[in-house]
Amino acid sequence: MSVVLGVLARIYGAVVWIRGWLYDRGLIASYKSSLPVVSIGNITAGGNGKTPLCLFIADALAKRGLRPAIVSRGYGGKVKGPHRVMPGDTPSNVGDEPVLMARHGYPVYIARRRVAAVKQIERDAAADVIILDDGLQHRRLCRDLDVVSVFAGTREAVDEFIKGELLPLGLFRESRSRALQRASLVVVSQRKVMEERDLPEVDPRIVRVVPDDVEVYRSYLSPRKVSSLASGQDVCPGTIAAFAAIANPAAFFESLEGLGFQLQEQFSYSDHYQYNESDIERMLSRVPDTWLVCTEKDAVKLEGMPSELLERIAVLRVVARVVPEERFIAHVCSRLRHKRDE
Repeated sequence: MSVVLGVLARIYGAVVWIRGWLYDRGLIASYKSSLPVVSIGNITAGGNGKTPLCLFIADALAKRGLRPAIVSRGYGGKVKGPHRVMPGDTPSNVGDEPVLMARHGYPVYIARRRVAAVKQIERDAAADVIILDDGLQHRRLCRDLDVVSVFAGTREAVDEFIKGELLPLGLFRESRSRALQRASLVVVSQRKVMEERDLPEVDPRIVRVVPDDVEVYRSYLSPRKVSSLASGQDVCPGTIAAFAAIANPAAFFESLEGLGFQLQEQFSYSDHYQYNESDIERMLSRVPDTWLVCTEKDAVKLEGMPSELLERIAVLRVVARVVPEERFIAHVCSRLRHKRDE
């Protein structure tokens, strides 16, 4: 089986290399926006902490007087776009991550062809800087800054990154070395709640494969609170159950344990899974006397469900942190100033 996967990985790698070569030579055109573009992307399949990082950068830019808008493909939604996510939009229509990001107050535009979303933002004059979610492999749009997020929250994740094997043999979407040559910054993410003092140093094996001129930062999640989805009241540490439909859900469960919660049950679903009422009823019946805690990405998919199902559901609300924060933000802003001064 590994031989077959190896052959398929070589074929996949050849196709990706040819596509990249065509873009590098200008034989496939890329659209250059009149607005500065910051791309947040990753090299491997699966969760790499991109969404919290997008919101962290959006918050940082907004605090400095800029008006960021976020562009997403809208994975998992039915709307092809270009479309600005509105309060009445649901995850089944526009995707769970766009709804989550829009709840934070930023203009979020989705489109299967993300250049179309960028052009719509330009027409709407909705922003003065664009944050492109999951954009590293989206070469059709030029960007002024490429932030590459790398998940290193487990030993297995680090080992996979060092192996550098392409899909379907490994996890890489493209050649690690070629992708990192396009990176402006690398953020090594733990994707779990912790204190900054507990944040580990970057594995030296990761540092060695990153180009010398690319700065490496560290990222973790800081908890805001665990609160009831129905009433907003805080939930104190104790015995709970938890569920998640995200990549690498183990980090979420570990985060809750790190906050002092004891997990009676853990329910994992595939990434972007759309819950129905029977899913929630089944989980609640398994843990009749405890809170059922989910992620913010899961919580947006429960809106509109009967209130009696939501009364025992709580959500862990987090924000991303990057270390060293001021240096990271200064690096991002300096690239954007350069774009505006052109």
